[in-house]
Amino acid sequence: MTSQISARPGWWVVFFDIVLIIGVLLALKSALLRVDAIWSYAGPISLLAALGVASWRLRASGEGWAGLGLGRPKSIGRTALWTLIALVVTMGAGILAEQGAVLAIGEADEARQALDTRYQGRFDNVPGNLSAYLFWIVMAWAIGGFTEEMLFRGALFARFERLFGPIPFAAALAVIAQAVLFGQQHYYYQGLAGWVATGVIGAVSGFLYLAFRRNLWPLIISHGLSNTIGLTLIYLGLMS
Repeated sequence: MTSQISARPGWWVVFFDIVLIIGVLLALKSALLRVDAIWSYAGPISLLAALGVASWRLRASGEGWAGLGLGRPKSIGRTALWTLIALVVTMGAGILAEQGAVLAIGEADEARQALDTRYQGRFDNVPGNLSAYLFWIVMAWAIGGFTEEMLFRGALFARFERLFGPIPFAAALAVIAQAVLFGQQHYYYQGLAGWVATGVIGAVSGFLYLAFRRNLWPLIISHGLSNTIGLTLIYLGLMS
């Protein structure tokens, strides 16, 4: 698997972009998680901030989101088929990966569970609460569907691929790099098993992005649908 991205930005520019985007993402999220009033929005706020930085850096390099897969789909039917494939494959991979991680790693110890009680309860107000459910549905699409896919499978993947450009299998390495970071973003409320599961989903999504000819739309739509299914099950009291 070889890189298809030209080396328009220099190596140092690409490295600077990656450090800046990841730095904003991690630093802002860490700071906001310490604020009781808004900790549950630390993820969305930091993701949006990082996406803003990524958009700025893309413009500074003369690039745009269309070139990373947000252009108008050439075939609606093919995009719909790819979306269905992405939905089934990523959900299946996530379930299997989480079960495997729990078996291999085990449940969090009591100290860790006590530390994360607040974070694990971020959706406790959703069951039977229509307004909370609809709010998180909007967030699921705006943040999960669009922001995460644009940031991780779009901007960060492209930057990592350019960074690894001289190395064989640069695209595969870029997929793994963005997947590790994607999984890490879910660690604070899903634990290590959640990191592994979402990391696997990120890796699978990255390879699907390449298989789908670098089209982000199937991943955005399938991600939003997957989150909607999960939130609906929580709302109905069928999943904790």
